[in-house]
Amino acid sequence: MSSLVRKVLVIGAVAGSLLFARQSLADLVTFQAPHSARAAAATLEGDLARSIDKRLEEADVTSVDQLLRLSLDITGADLHFGLDHKTTLRFGIKEREGNCVEYAHLFATVFNRGAERKHLAARAYVVRSDARVLGKRLSSPAFVDHDWVLIVPSVAGAKRLFVDPTLHDLGLDWDITRSVSGDVRTPT
Repeated sequence: MSSLVRKVLVIGAVAGSLLFARQSLADLVTFQAPHSARAAAATLEGDLARSIDKRLEEADVTSVDQLLRLSLDITGADLHFGLDHKTTLRFGIKEREGNCVEYAHLFATVFNRGAERKHLAARAYVVRSDARVLGKRLSSPAFVDHDWVLIVPSVAGAKRLFVDPTLHDLGLDWDITRSVSGDVRTPT
């Protein structure tokens, strides 16, 4: 069986399981410590940067939650999920394939750009965690770890937000806070 066919079967099995078990998704997929949080490193090409800036300017965004939703929309419009490409953190106006690394970096970059322009006190960080499905580590390098995003508001008492732009784009909105074990420390 070819590597591509094997990947497609694994992705299909995992996605099928997740779709049928949304209520217990946190029991199926967990992100284990140690978590590695880092600054977003996406590079936006000129046309995409201008397009994002225009959407941010036109959007009535007054809260972190509204910016989170807009950033998910922008990321989902620029990427579609796939693993058959070389990972790059350079993004242009043309929609392209992306993996969890690319989704996380693009989302965090868009969110941080929007927070700055809308004067919202929050910062997004890309987090890499050890991924487990049903408590087991999968053998495929594509599923050994997973990148997602932590949004840290700088307002006292505000809750950190855990966001998975990849799974959101696949239609799997779920509370990933239940799936993350261990503390996530942000860069200083």
